[in-house]
Amino acid sequence: MIKANYIIIVISLMLGSFSDGHKLPEANFLFPMDIAPSVSGSFAELRSNHFHSGIDLSTQGKIGIPVKSMDVGKVSRIKISSVGYGNAIYIAHPNGYTTVYGHLDKYAPRIDSIITAQQYKNQTFEIDYFPVETIAVSRGEIIAYSGNTGSSGGPHLHYEIRDTKTEEPLNPFPFQDIIKDDVRPKLLTIRLYPLDEGSTINGTATAKNFEVVFYDGAYHLKGNPKIYASGKVGVGIEMLDYMTGSWKKCGVNRLNMKVDGVDYFGWRLDRFSFDESRYINSHVDYAYKANYGKRFERCYQQPGNHLGIYEPTVNDGIISMDSSKTVDIQAADASKNVSNLQFVLLQDKNASATNKTNTSKLSYSSDHLLQNKQLRCFIPKGALYDDANISLATKTDLKNGVIYQIGDKDVPLHKNIRISLLIPEQFNIWKDKICLASIDKSGKKEFAGGQIIRDSLVLYTRSFDDYTLTFDTVVPTITAHQNIRGRVFRSNSVFTFTIDDDFSGINSFNGYLNDKWTLFEYDAKTKKLTCPLAKAPIKNGGKYQLKMIVKDNCGNETTLESYFTVES
Repeated sequence: MIKANYIIIVISLMLGSFSDGHKLPEANFLFPMDIAPSVSGSFAELRSNHFHSGIDLSTQGKIGIPVKSMDVGKVSRIKISSVGYGNAIYIAHPNGYTTVYGHLDKYAPRIDSIITAQQYKNQTFEIDYFPVETIAVSRGEIIAYSGNTGSSGGPHLHYEIRDTKTEEPLNPFPFQDIIKDDVRPKLLTIRLYPLDEGSTINGTATAKNFEVVFYDGAYHLKGNPKIYASGKVGVGIEMLDYMTGSWKKCGVNRLNMKVDGVDYFGWRLDRFSFDESRYINSHVDYAYKANYGKRFERCYQQPGNHLGIYEPTVNDGIISMDSSKTVDIQAADASKNVSNLQFVLLQDKNASATNKTNTSKLSYSSDHLLQNKQLRCFIPKGALYDDANISLATKTDLKNGVIYQIGDKDVPLHKNIRISLLIPEQFNIWKDKICLASIDKSGKKEFAGGQIIRDSLVLYTRSFDDYTLTFDTVVPTITAHQNIRGRVFRSNSVFTFTIDDDFSGINSFNGYLNDKWTLFEYDAKTKKLTCPLAKAPIKNGGKYQLKMIVKDNCGNETTLESYFTVES
């Protein structure tokens, strides 16, 4: 156990991390758990469609570790969800910060009774409650217990420190002195991109990767290759970070790229806005990640990327090969461990433009409407990060029938596009069971959804994909884990069920005891639905009729009924 562990913010470390108007007050925080810290996820680590907004602390595979309030404050929000943070609690502190604790197993009794009352009042398991009453907490008070709820991939505590005014998450690392890190970021691969019709890398118009190795205290391109480039060129880098004593892959805190000694491009991830987090799909090479599983972070900024982490740049980080260039990249973690890489781009004076195309690209800065006889696709201004080739096509597949190819799967979308498909007459017999499904690489259908508006099925989505019109008429399933019918149970028993759906997914569930709405708790990743009788409207010696109703996203419904007695 760690005794009286304190987290002291050192203001001198923070002043350089924030732009004017974001200077934050001092804080003196406790560490949230009394166990030796092991980081399994770092702040601003690259995730699917978002930056990680806090630090993940391993709980050594255990559930139920006490979680403490890091300072005096009051509960500002309690959110319960079957996905995301699962059971989460937010505490606003007088010093201008809010701390957030996620994936909790349960709340401390005082807090649990308040949120349970709200769940019954609103007759819903999932709830986002902003207390109107004052729920004061003291420094070091146990507010909850660690768990594995929501979209957690295993038992751990996710915790955040936010600027209360802006709600922006801040890097918690400089607020503490317990988590140690003396390991420099690891640079893995450089990727060079030809960015216009006159650009080449080593004589071709395709992007190329160059492996990176470490020796003599710095990183170098493996084999010291000669690289010839022409036109406008962009640099991408694959990298990661480790912390002392851990092999968990974490994210890098900041990057700076110099070209011929001039600061050309850079970013710091000490804070970000949730509204901007999806710009990660432009910050990284989205297509390469989708096809090869590796993330290259761009050292240049696409025109439709308005992420606020970037420092002043030259030409948005795009290198014009009007002469040979020396490129220096410096990457650092939150503990200021630094890695350096230098390489030279030689001007290719003999290169010819080999990547000219006759296709016209859609502008990222305009609205677009693409349509044919069956299909309309509206792409709003700002949905694309850069100009892109986008088209509609239709083909027939023996397995899935007619497939509508909408855009390119490798092109990310920042905003929803609107897809409107005229419903063929033969589908009208299924009425509200009709939906769109995307087709994965193996040809398997995945539910996408849609809403019938007059004679069309309309879908708002942030994914270009191959879609097909289909339907779902199969009801969900409910499987009880114990025999309930006619049995006698203690008042602290817990009923457990598995609820599942073969295609469109679970949309809603409701449980009743003697026709009174009763709290059932749901974990989407395990498909487990539990009814803790300790939170149910029951009395000892009472007899109860149980009813559970589960619906999927196409309106198919299943009902399970049983009965039991609570022992006297």
